[in-house]
Amino acid sequence: MAQSAHSLDRARGFTLLELLVVVSIMVLAMLAFATVIGSRSGGPALERHAATISGMVANIRQNSAVRKVHSEIVFDHMHDRVVALARRRLVSFALEDEVGSGDTLGKRAGGATFVASRSLQIHDGKCLELPFATSSFTVGWQPHFDVAGDYEGVALAFDYFPLEATDARGLTVPVSGGLASMGSVFTLSVIAARTDCVRLALSTGGVTAFSSSWIATVRWHRVEIAVSRYGVSLWIDGRLDEGLITTPEFAVSPAAGQDLRLGGTPCRIDNLELFSLISSQSMQLEGCQFIVPDTDPMAEATGKAESIFIDRMKPASAQGPITGEDPEAPEMMGAGSGLPNEPVPAIVHVYFDTAGKLDPGRHAGAVDIYMISYNGGDLRRMVITFHPLGVVTFDYVDRFFWEKPPDANAPGGGG
Repeated sequence: MAQSAHSLDRARGFTLLELLVVVSIMVLAMLAFATVIGSRSGGPALERHAATISGMVANIRQNSAVRKVHSEIVFDHMHDRVVALARRRLVSFALEDEVGSGDTLGKRAGGATFVASRSLQIHDGKCLELPFATSSFTVGWQPHFDVAGDYEGVALAFDYFPLEATDARGLTVPVSGGLASMGSVFTLSVIAARTDCVRLALSTGGVTAFSSSWIATVRWHRVEIAVSRYGVSLWIDGRLDEGLITTPEFAVSPAAGQDLRLGGTPCRIDNLELFSLISSQSMQLEGCQFIVPDTDPMAEATGKAESIFIDRMKPASAQGPITGEDPEAPEMMGAGSGLPNEPVPAIVHVYFDTAGKLDPGRHAGAVDIYMISYNGGDLRRMVITFHPLGVVTFDYVDRFFWEKPPDANAPGGGG
């Protein structure tokens, strides 16, 4: 049976009225979305900057989780600046042969060879064996290693299998000597050896991070290093073994043109990765400031707290083996001044591990960063919290934990 004309008209599509209603809804939705985005980017300074920091953390966490490397966010309290220190992979070698990523070639010398045998405890095929102190594997600097971004330093990661040598008595003993170097950029060495174990040290620019633990010979370990103007770190088996916070004047030599050389002590190397450390993102606070605990917010807001900072950081032992120096306390600090009793670090790092979580070797728990804004007599406080799993939250507070609550008996103190 044929359909009626009325039914055919309805089957053809929307009526003009229906189209107008749909378009109106779409316009209202777009306006609402634009309003939310506009308020996010142009709202109060504390909210805008906290949202930007949250975005920087999301990027740095993704970098850590995808590339399986450590990373960090640097907070400069003295200059109210934030820097996301990211890794950019320059080259990687599976060390099945002399060819690395990007067709980069390594050069063997002094008896260096590629070996594969279950008796060698190799976990993924072949590895590079450097059987003598004179054996080496060199990766020359390549033009395509240059990356975009502000250069801050380099990082290196590899699997390490310390070998023992035969001494004059015919006994097998560990030996000390070089392990990896990159011209004037850094030197990683075996600084001490005793029965069945060795210790490492990382040197750069006159600063040396000494391994606090001994590592066993004739077994695999994962070694990772990072050297930048913000710090020098040495990880062993995913655990921070030593870290140094450097002075603002410290600088790492440029890596461009420097060859990476492995060798100096008998060992096996596998899964080699070389990274450039760059300031992938940075932000200068405008309209607000960072503040450290035990500081009166008004003293910070009015520029009376600039003398409290020190160059080196020496945190509590719960935050990991980071070392530094104790400078003399500046004047006008202590009880009644509204300033901390002792100098505090200007640079604060928030470290992330290879899963994008807070690095437990550096942080015992959540990390808080404090900010204030002061405009026309209106003082506002905000706390940004970095949770152990890597999530970032931020919120306004009436007062910081170190501020005393108002005196109820004082005039205007409340009832």
